[in-house]
Amino acid sequence: MAVPSSDRARRPFLLSLSLFLFISAVLVLLFLFLDPSPGSLAFLPSRVSASAPSIPSPQQQSLTPVPTRGSSPHSQPAGPLATANAEASQPPAAEARGGSGSPGADDSSGAMGVEADGKADTSIAAAGAGGDDEELPVSVRWQTCSRMGRGVSSTDYIPCLDNVRAIKALRSRRHMEHRERHCPVAPRPRCLVPLPFGYRTPVPWPRSRDMIWYNNVPHPKLVEYKKDQNWVTRSGDYLVFPGGGTQFKDGVGRYIQFIEQIMPAVQWGTRTRTVLDVGCGVASFGGYLLDRNVITMSFAPKDEHEAQIQFALERGIPAFLAVIGTQKLPFPDNAFDVVHCARCRVHWYANGGKPLLELNRVLRPGGYFIWSATPVYRQEKRDQDDWNAMVTLTKSICWRTVVKSEVVNGIGVVIYQKPTSNSCYAERNANEPPLCSKTDGPRFPWYAPLDSCIFTTVVSSLDERNNWPVPWPERLNVRYASVPGDSYNKEAFEADTKYWKQVVSEVYFSDLPLNWSSIRNIMDMNAGLGGFAAALIDQPLWVMNVVPIDQPDTLPVIFNRGLIGAYHDWCESFNTYPRTYDLLHMSNLVGSLTTRCDIIEVAAEIDRILRPGRWFVLKDKIEMIKKMRPVLKSLHYETVVVKKQFLVARKSFWRPGKPASRSG
Repeated sequence: MAVPSSDRARRPFLLSLSLFLFISAVLVLLFLFLDPSPGSLAFLPSRVSASAPSIPSPQQQSLTPVPTRGSSPHSQPAGPLATANAEASQPPAAEARGGSGSPGADDSSGAMGVEADGKADTSIAAAGAGGDDEELPVSVRWQTCSRMGRGVSSTDYIPCLDNVRAIKALRSRRHMEHRERHCPVAPRPRCLVPLPFGYRTPVPWPRSRDMIWYNNVPHPKLVEYKKDQNWVTRSGDYLVFPGGGTQFKDGVGRYIQFIEQIMPAVQWGTRTRTVLDVGCGVASFGGYLLDRNVITMSFAPKDEHEAQIQFALERGIPAFLAVIGTQKLPFPDNAFDVVHCARCRVHWYANGGKPLLELNRVLRPGGYFIWSATPVYRQEKRDQDDWNAMVTLTKSICWRTVVKSEVVNGIGVVIYQKPTSNSCYAERNANEPPLCSKTDGPRFPWYAPLDSCIFTTVVSSLDERNNWPVPWPERLNVRYASVPGDSYNKEAFEADTKYWKQVVSEVYFSDLPLNWSSIRNIMDMNAGLGGFAAALIDQPLWVMNVVPIDQPDTLPVIFNRGLIGAYHDWCESFNTYPRTYDLLHMSNLVGSLTTRCDIIEVAAEIDRILRPGRWFVLKDKIEMIKKMRPVLKSLHYETVVVKKQFLVARKSFWRPGKPASRSG
C-alpha cells in the first residue's frame, strides 16, 4: 500500500521530535541522580522533596565553615548558618501562610518557619559533611494529636495531665487530685502535637521577659481575668507583661526590694540562690529575680488560670507544672534556699497540715518561707481564722517568725525560718505533728504520698549549720558531704566538673551546628551531677536538670550547687507544655531507657517539648545513635553525627499531613 506523500513529509519531523524528547528525559534523570541536593529537587512535589536525603551541595559546604576550636559560643560563622543568628527585633512585614482551610485552634497550617527578622531558617546538613553514614528513616505512621477529650486543646496537649478518662474516674477532687499526674497506660501516646495557627520563632531573651508573640500562646482569658492586676495585656501581635501581680501593687521589682529591706539576711544572689515560687502566676517574680543571680523554680497547676506556665516558659523564665495535692513534689529534701507564696491559694493547714509539711521537706535548714497573702494583713474573720491556724501550725514545726511587715501599699508579708537543728522538736509540749520514723514510707518523692510527719534535718554539725550553703557563685563548684545516699566522692565530682567544662568548650561550642545565641533554655534529660549545666553557667540561658528515676539519685548534689531540676521517668510525659524548650540534651541514657519503654514514644515526647527550628543533642555510643537517628529522621528532623558520639537533630515545622518545609 502506498504511503501518502503528506505522511512521508511529516516522518522526519516526528523522528526528530521523538529523539529530542528521549534525550531530554535522559538528561533530566542524569541531573537528578548526579546532583541530589535539596536545591535540585525544588521543582518536585513537596512530599517527594521532603523525604529526599539532606545532602549538602558543594556550594553549601564552601559557604559554611565549621567554627574553630575555642571560639566563643556567640561567634557568628559565615554563610547560610549565619542567617539564623539574628533573632527577633521586628515582626516580618508579611506572613506567608501554608496549607489551606480556615484557621482553628488546632490548625497548624499558618505556622511559619522564619526567624522573627524575616530571614529563613537554615539547614544543619552542611556541618555533617564527611564520614557521616546516613541511616534511612524508620517507617512510622505518625499522626497528629486530635480529639483529646472535652476541654483539652491538642496544641497544648500534656498526656499525663490531660488524661480525661482517668480524671473522670477519680473518686475525689477535694485535694486537687484532678491536677496531679494521671499518665496513660500502654499503649502510650505516639501522636504529634500540632502547631498553633500563625506560630513563629519566639521573641528572643531578654525582650521575651516583657513581651511574647500572641499567636504562640493564643490564650486571651488571663488577659481579661487579671486585667486590673497588670499580669498580662495584649498589644497588637504581642502579649505584654508589665511586671505586675495580685500582690505586686507597685511592680514586682519594688516587691523584691521590699523583701530585702524588711529582711536583709535574704541576700539575693549570694545567700539566696535557689527559690521555689508556689502558685507563681506568669512567673514575673522569678523572671525579675534572674537579674539578682537567683534561679527560681516557678510552679502552678494546669487550671483555670489559662496557660500561666506556658506564658512563663515562652517568656524564657524557668517554670514547671505541679500542684501540692496528695503527692510529693518531684524535688529532693532540703533543696531550696527560699520558698515564696504570693496569694498562691494553698490552704497550708489543710489535711492535717500536709501542704506546709511538704514545704518544710523541700526547704533547706535555715531557709526562709516568704508568705504574702490576705490572712497576713486583713482583719476579716475568715482571714483571721486562717492566720490563727497558720500560727499554730508553724509553731508546731518549729518555724521561727523572722519578720511580719506593716501593711505597705495594701499588702503585708510574713517571713518564717526553718530550724537548723533538731533540738526544738524534742522541746515541744506535744509531739504533733510527730517525727517520722523509717516505717513512715519512702523518702524518694516520685509518686509518693505527702508526709504527715516531720523528718529530722540532716545538717547536724555546727560547722555545717553556719556555712551551708556556701555563697553563690562559689557553691557551684563545691560538693557537700552531707547528701544522703551519695556515692560520688570529691575526686569523682571534680573530675565530672572538669570533663564537662572541657567538652562543652571544645565540642559543643566549636563543633556542633548549634546557634547558641538563639538558645534560652535547655533540658538536660540525664543531668548526672549537673556538670553540663555548670559548664554553661556564664551563658544567658538556664538549664532544667532532670534526674531519671532509674539513675543514681544526684539531684541533691545539683541543688546544692545552686542549680535547679526535677525527678522524672522518661517513659512518661514531662510536666511542661508543648514547644517550651530550645535544646534537649540526652547523655548516655538511650540504652537503659529502651529496656523499659519504646524509643518511638520517647521520640514523640522529645518532639512535643522541643520548639520548631530548635535542637536535640544525643551524646552516646554510636550503636545508640543508630537507634535514635532513623526515628528522628522519620519526624523530618535534619540530623548530623559529629565525632561518632554526638547526634545533632534539628526539628522542622513538619506535621503529619503538612508539607515538610521550613515555611510551614
